[in-house]
Amino acid sequence: MNSHLSHPRRIGVLTATSGALLAAFFVVPHALAHDGVDSSNVAASFRRGLISYWDSGSADFPRHLDATVEFWFRFHLVKAAVSALLLAAVVVLGVALRRAARQRADERPGRRVLVPAGALVASLGPFALVALVANVQGAVAPFASLLPMLTDGGPRADGELAGTLAQMRRQIAGHPAEGHSPALTVMIGDFALYHAVLAVMAAVAALALVGAAVTLWKRHRTGSDAGSKRATKAGIAASAACAVLALVVAVANTTSAAHSSQALAALLDGGW
Repeated sequence: MNSHLSHPRRIGVLTATSGALLAAFFVVPHALAHDGVDSSNVAASFRRGLISYWDSGSADFPRHLDATVEFWFRFHLVKAAVSALLLAAVVVLGVALRRAARQRADERPGRRVLVPAGALVASLGPFALVALVANVQGAVAPFASLLPMLTDGGPRADGELAGTLAQMRRQIAGHPAEGHSPALTVMIGDFALYHAVLAVMAAVAALALVGAAVTLWKRHRTGSDAGSKRATKAGIAASAACAVLALVVAVANTTSAAHSSQALAALLDGGW
């Protein structure tokens, strides 16, 4: 960002950039397609592919399912990249707003600049962070992230899918004591990876949030301005609350990763 830009103009440019990246998050990934699979037919394509995969008796994906998983990987990878850029833009915008707020009143940008930009940071910051985590998880384990599409709307299904799901439920109920399809082994393993990735990222986020809360607490103790202290207190409370939430997510997903067959069974029964 050009350092010669005035604070209002810099904030305006960063706000516009954040808005453009938000639009790109929702638009760009849907423009992707791979071997006839896109965001409009990915659920139907995955269900057909999984039926063939289950019936094949092989651990290797059939061509149609492989194309679906590849599309889903690219979809999440693009979304993760855009989320990372959006998060970076929001952080830079937040820093610019903080610097602007420290200026003398006669040099400070007006409310027409600060208020909407501040609201954007408050709303887009958490959104971009959650989107980044979710899409990294989806990119690392795209097959597992497609599995909820089997039971969208509940555990009931019609036709061939209903029969396949019934076989899956019977086999997973006896896992690992009874013989089971190679496809089920792959599903359980990828489901464990899916939850382990989120557990690690949530734990890292919790540590970062605790660090942010400690840093803000130290700043609060040395600060003198009443308005700044109120804002710092709010930041400490928000960081601490988010750290607790991230820790809960980390523990829950660690449990799911360690007991991935039970977690997959719950998914196939319509839970998540």
